[in-house]
Amino acid sequence: MYPITEVSSARTYYFLLVAALTLLFSACASQKTREQHTPEVPRDTAAPETVAQLKQWTMKGKLGVRSPKDNGSANLVWTQNGVQNYRIHLSGPLGAGTTVITGSAGGVSLMRGNEPPVVARNASQLTAQTLGWPLPAAEMFYWVRGLPAPGAKGAERHNAQGQLQSLQQSGWLLRFSDYRQNGPYRLPTRIKAQTNASTGPVQVTLVIKAWEF
Repeated sequence: MYPITEVSSARTYYFLLVAALTLLFSACASQKTREQHTPEVPRDTAAPETVAQLKQWTMKGKLGVRSPKDNGSANLVWTQNGVQNYRIHLSGPLGAGTTVITGSAGGVSLMRGNEPPVVARNASQLTAQTLGWPLPAAEMFYWVRGLPAPGAKGAERHNAQGQLQSLQQSGWLLRFSDYRQNGPYRLPTRIKAQTNASTGPVQVTLVIKAWEF
């Protein structure tokens, strides 16, 4: 027979071992339960991180124009899909009913009402020819986001938050104001632009009322 002291030590060791194993199994079960109930956090988001990466949208607003040939305003719906593909829908007195400007890598077309479409290499040339005032859609792709377009530019001024306030580019003098939060982006809601066209001075005011990304 084993001495009493040895039996007591064996029992103590046995109970300590059982207690340790019980605690270990309980901890594992608790960890597994937490893992099962922890919601998964999506690692990827569909929205671009910066305004410069924003290339798809539907923007709604109002366009006002003062020129030697036309004065008035129109409702505007601008749908952009990538850098070169866009559709600008003008409705109201300025658009003489309905005017649709469509751009792609192949060029730009403009359709007014039931008239056959007119095509050209760029929107500025096309609108000047058809409407009597230029609409530089290629540059506006950047300007509506509060960014200078690529290429040469003149004076450029920013506010304390780094937002573009004024810019001279492509023969236009632009002023940006009323920046507001739209989803993850802070964008201007009012852009005033002026240029000297071949027919005389032109002033364009774009008031942006809503964005859909």
